[in-house]
Amino acid sequence: MNTIKPKIETKSVRHNFTPEETNNLNLEFRRAYDGLKSVEAEFDSVKATFKARTAEASSRMETLAATLNAGFEMRPEKCRLVLAPKEAKKLFYLESAIDGQKNLDANGIPEGLEPVLVEAMTPSDFQNELIEAESRFDHREEIPLFLPVKDDSGILAIGRLNKLWYAALRVTLGTRILNERLDSEQPACRKRFDMVKQACKRFNAWLEANLGPEGAKGFQNSIADVLAKHREREE
Repeated sequence: MNTIKPKIETKSVRHNFTPEETNNLNLEFRRAYDGLKSVEAEFDSVKATFKARTAEASSRMETLAATLNAGFEMRPEKCRLVLAPKEAKKLFYLESAIDGQKNLDANGIPEGLEPVLVEAMTPSDFQNELIEAESRFDHREEIPLFLPVKDDSGILAIGRLNKLWYAALRVTLGTRILNERLDSEQPACRKRFDMVKQACKRFNAWLEANLGPEGAKGFQNSIADVLAKHREREE
């Protein structure tokens, strides 16, 4: 009897998973899920990095565009500070523009050089400038013009600079205040007593202008005592 050889073909047919196959598929699914989450997390990290780099590049481009449009930028530079108390200003000059220059003024600034920055002086600046300005005087002394009473006081500040004598009056009488600077812009005398006399004369004129002739008379003895004590002094 002849047996017919069966004809075999491979076809897609239904296959019900065995318990072991189901377990293996579950394991593969979880591994695939974990792999997907890992890739997504890495993608988010890379995306955030490139987003930050894109924002940085964009910001830099905008900054450069603004700088180009403005035609300048602010840079830290060494500046020489000059105080101008009469104008209540602080003047800043580029140190690089001063080095090697000639024809400098009293503050060491070249003639015609403009400040690169101007700021308002603070009360502390005024105090420090006054201390620094007066420290240049030798034989400096504060002479009481009269005995102080409560808030009322009077001082004649005197000092010598470059062989010349200068004086400043600091007087408070009630609401009336006289506050002069001791600097080289004040009138000067070659002799100390001449400067004392000149300052006392200026003090008396201020008294008459503010208190009247009768009010000024009350200070004449004090002024005379100051002149007597300093008449014979020489420095």
